[in-house]
Amino acid sequence: MSLGNIVKSFLDRLLSGNGTIDAVVNNQLQQQPSAHTAQVSNDPVEQHIRQQGYVWQPRLWRRHVMAQMFKMLHGKRGLPISEENYDACLARRSCNYTWQMLADELRAQALLSHDDTEQFAERNRWFNSAVVEAMARDLAAQGIGAAGAVLSNLAIAHDPDALLAALKPMEWVYVYNYPKCPAWIDAYKGVGAYFTMKNLILFHNCQIHLDDGQVLDRDASMQHLSQLNANTAINGQQMFATMLRLISDNNFDWQE
Repeated sequence: MSLGNIVKSFLDRLLSGNGTIDAVVNNQLQQQPSAHTAQVSNDPVEQHIRQQGYVWQPRLWRRHVMAQMFKMLHGKRGLPISEENYDACLARRSCNYTWQMLADELRAQALLSHDDTEQFAERNRWFNSAVVEAMARDLAAQGIGAAGAVLSNLAIAHDPDALLAALKPMEWVYVYNYPKCPAWIDAYKGVGAYFTMKNLILFHNCQIHLDDGQVLDRDASMQHLSQLNANTAINGQQMFATMLRLISDNNFDWQE
């Protein structure tokens, strides 16, 4: 019996007066198969959980990224939105955080490369082998041997799974007191700005205002944003500036 049916039966019996809470629960538990006789469901969602460990929901569009973005834009004390507030919050993140975040991001990308190639491309546009190499070179130049091992691994990392595996030497290396790599900072600001703008356009009625005064509708705004994200000549700082303009042009504030 499914969990939903258990709950329904539980409520039906209670409301009809045919048993106490304990009696109903005990009755339902007795009807369940033992761990030795339980059969694996053919339900695709359950299968995905068993195989991947999570439920993929592409329609959330990384809403938590937008929430974090506005929290940092307002700063520690809820100040008016500014890039200075954001940078101050980012400055409090250690170099060690950048490597942990990178590993989490590449782990997600490795899954996406099999399940959702579109979102994989959106994220790999920012965090990719070039960023890993820049970060590893920064630390290798400062005498961190594990970073040199990462560089060696990159030479044979030709797919997302191998790129994630290339980080293995840095797994237990602590670099709290080292400066953050500029390439990581740029990618972090860029990907955060991109997904924040995507949410603003899709769910908060924000529209892109072009330099010629034209205001794009929702679909045109999304198309324009996608083109910006695909243009590798645009760096993270430029994407961040575009996000700030979108917020300003639409008089949007998360706190309102």
